Amino acid sequence: MIEIRLVRPSRREFGRDLYRPGVISLSRILWGSTGAGLFLTLIALACDATGLKVLYPPLAATCFIGATCTYLRVARPKSVIVGHFISAVSGLLGVAAGNAMFGDTGLAIPVKLGLAVFFSAVFMQILDADHPPAAATAAIPAILPLPTSASILPLHMAWGAVLAVVFTVIWNRVWFECPAPEEGCERSWLNLSLDKPDIAGTGICILASLLMCAKPWNASVYTAGLWVMSAGLAIMSLHHFFDAKVVVAKMERCCTLAASPIKGGPGPISGSKEKEEKHGK
Repeated sequence: MIEIRLVRPSRREFGRDLYRPGVISLSRILWGSTGAGLFLTLIALACDATGLKVLYPPLAATCFIGATCTYLRVARPKSVIVGHFISAVSGLLGVAAGNAMFGDTGLAIPVKLGLAVFFSAVFMQILDADHPPAAATAAIPAILPLPTSASILPLHMAWGAVLAVVFTVIWNRVWFECPAPEEGCERSWLNLSLDKPDIAGTGICILASLLMCAKPWNASVYTAGLWVMSAGLAIMSLHHFFDAKVVVAKMERCCTLAASPIKGGPGPISGSKEKEEKHGK
């Protein structure tokens, strides 16, 4: 059942159980909606001031998630930053593959769209960076002109994603802890409930974003920022492979509690034991 809460903003209204989809909250409508619009406005102003070009539609969706669905795992810094970066790469890969297969035929655009989103979905899952708005980052290069050269678009999208993350954290910390603590993740550096490599990678990407802002005034600093951004992305994208649990065999179902047959009730299905024995053989 949908809950409608017409309660004035307070810390209780920003709890994980209330500040989420499924609860129509006055606090979420006022604070979340204002934040979403403000985040994208600030990103656009930063783009105008620095000359860095990004794709606005997917970042708009990111701003909405960051402001109104902050507790979702897809809103964590790694998902946002790595998700947009790898989806931009995936979109360019899908466009190249579609052009190679169908050239200028009528099938080119549908195939490029499908491949772009396919590659994006694959790589976001492999890199543990699921972020739904980033799928649009992958699709846009298949149908619209790029705002900047293909070689640097992924890093520019990472820059825009970093801004969205920074604005999200500053805005939401007025009411609650942000980034939201992850279940099963102990607190580490800066008392954040994030993996240390994610904290380090996010910090490096923030530093890179500051360096990239020097683009209109110092090309060398801007170029250094691109390299630093690449380093931060590498840390966030790959660290989970070093301690991941790998399962290659099918896990057998086991039942620890055996239900007692109901007195006078039907017995076991005829032939079930015989089928199990055959299956075991």
